[in-house]
Amino acid sequence: MATIPGFPNISTSVFNGITLEPELAPMSKGTAKSWLGEFHWVSLPVTDKNKYDDIVTPAIEWCKEHFGKSGSRWFEKDKKFYFKDDRDVTMFILRYS
Repeated sequence: MATIPGFPNISTSVFNGITLEPELAPMSKGTAKSWLGEFHWVSLPVTDKNKYDDIVTPAIEWCKEHFGKSGSRWFEKDKKFYFKDDRDVTMFILRYS
């Protein structure tokens, strides 16, 4: 029976089956400049276990429904959502925070 150093009466098998929750990276935001002008970006809160489809696809569908098709008003690239209008960013943050 393997024991934990410093705790001779506790077997290491006590901790079998215990898994830690994945760490959540918080939502972040910023600004980016391009030849189209300045965009406000937001990244969704993600963990290492989140799949692209699980978190980004519903957000893309929500943006299409509220802001129209991806283009000059908003677009998504590498799990970041870029918005031309600051009010659109606020709506997105309120929806996904």
